[in-house]
Amino acid sequence: MGINHLKLRGKGRNFVDFKRVVAVGGHGGNGCASFRREKYLPRGPPNGGNGGRGGNVIFVADPNETSLHGISSRLEAKPGRSGKGSDMHGIGGKDLVIKIPAGTVIREVPPPTPQEKENVDVDTDVVTPSDGALFKLHQTVERERSVIKAQEGYFVHYPKWEDRNSVDDIRLPEEYSAYLAELEMQKPLHMDLTTPWESITISRGGIGGFGNPYFVSRLDRAPHYALKGLPGQIRHLELELKTIADAGLVGMPNAGKSTFLRAVSNAQPRVAPYPFTTINPYIGTITYPDMYQLRVADIPGLIPGAHKNVGLGHAFLRHVERSRVLVFIIDISKTDPWNDLEVLRDELELYSPGLSKRPSLVVANKADITYPGKQNMQQWLQMTDMPIIPISSMHQKNIRKVLHILRTMVHNAASK
Repeated sequence: MGINHLKLRGKGRNFVDFKRVVAVGGHGGNGCASFRREKYLPRGPPNGGNGGRGGNVIFVADPNETSLHGISSRLEAKPGRSGKGSDMHGIGGKDLVIKIPAGTVIREVPPPTPQEKENVDVDTDVVTPSDGALFKLHQTVERERSVIKAQEGYFVHYPKWEDRNSVDDIRLPEEYSAYLAELEMQKPLHMDLTTPWESITISRGGIGGFGNPYFVSRLDRAPHYALKGLPGQIRHLELELKTIADAGLVGMPNAGKSTFLRAVSNAQPRVAPYPFTTINPYIGTITYPDMYQLRVADIPGLIPGAHKNVGLGHAFLRHVERSRVLVFIIDISKTDPWNDLEVLRDELELYSPGLSKRPSLVVANKADITYPGKQNMQQWLQMTDMPIIPISSMHQKNIRKVLHILRTMVHNAASK
């Protein structure tokens, strides 16, 4: 069986699967208070343009993205331009489109508290960014909101008319009032972007202000004021990447998962004869002769207590949650290797009830390199009816058989 390969995930410190960000829609542009002025028309009608809407912050699930590393902790869309005289409306702010990996869970969380203001992470690859920076941005936007809560704070005045205008009783436009109410009653987000190229508007841009022609009435033919633009939505978010793969490799440290992945795909996880060699998930894509493709995820080795986050268990287990089929890689050369399988299944079940009951394949690695391995294999087959496939990843023995069975299992799981 010929297998073509495609490496999908880089390695090392650039892999980040959890991040806190703040997303802010662009500020709406201000309306303009101006009047038509011509040589023989010194007091023409109002002609101030409306402000442009602020840009939106939009997330797109990109199947080619495999890490949250490149996403900034501050995501701000462009503001709308202010209106001008001669009925010139402001241009809308440009949307900020952020590509995130397909399989990212988006959760809105409360904004940082004042006590967190001074918390700063010096390691740029640590998944939690500076809460101090997020707090300052949140304070800036909230300050703007508090100013416009007073009726006076909504308006832009014609030069030298600040003290002459009376705006307390002016009725705000319906669209304006509705948006203000939306800001106050903003519902928290909780989404899971799993469909490739699916998009969602995270933070809407603020609406633009209205120019002074909007306020012309029988009582006021020449309003000397216009409306300010409104701030965009602000959301504090946690992004959690849960890798999407057809099959997930599960095993103890140094069981041979990375060697197996290298044997069947072109992913190049580090391989060495000591535990915890793999510290980041890797994705390998297997391409069969008929161009059928299957994605396999290798997560770092699990240890007892992983469901309690021992050994960063939660960070590892989240990447196997979405796998259609679980492939347990067991080092058959160890003493009582079947105990490892029980520990792994227990950890999966304690982390997420029902996870251990997912379609599974047991691969007994290192079956041909030691005499104990061969003995253990014979004993295990007598103890259980579970299908167990002995392999040697290093010598490519039984790899084709595993790939054939794995394809069938993934196909059947996807059909359900």
